[in-house]
Amino acid sequence: MFIRTLKLALCLMLMSVGIAHADLNAYIRDLNISAQGDIGGYKAKLEGRFGTSNSQVEVVFRSVDGPGEAAIVLWLGEQARQPLDMVLNVYRSQKSQGWGAMAKSLGIKPGSPAFHALKSGNIQVFSDGGGASSTKAKSKNKKSKKNKNS
Repeated sequence: MFIRTLKLALCLMLMSVGIAHADLNAYIRDLNISAQGDIGGYKAKLEGRFGTSNSQVEVVFRSVDGPGEAAIVLWLGEQARQPLDMVLNVYRSQKSQGWGAMAKSLGIKPGSPAFHALKSGNIQVFSDGGGASSTKAKSKNKKSKKNKNS
């Protein structure tokens, strides 16, 4: 029974790789999974992607509930053009209200492309696919190229 359950779980996990993320929570779970194998490499990717120091990334990791949330906090700071300490203060005080409320508090307007990307989980923290939600965009681009070439 255990082997069957394990096989089923592995099969489901492999089938879900590459599927576009339905929402931000799924995206955060994907980021958490991608960080598990090499947390040091994941932190280094965040440093490079957001131009932050190792010490800043460590502060974020100590302040949030997981690697996925760390990436979202850094992304919110980038999109809102707010300093990291302000983003972390908003995270601490409004975490229970959700990411949309935090984004609004940081100045990201509801209805803006950044707000829609956040809510849909299509923020593409990493351009190399390491936890990125770019499958949907890639498939749309392939379809539009095929239509243009037809």
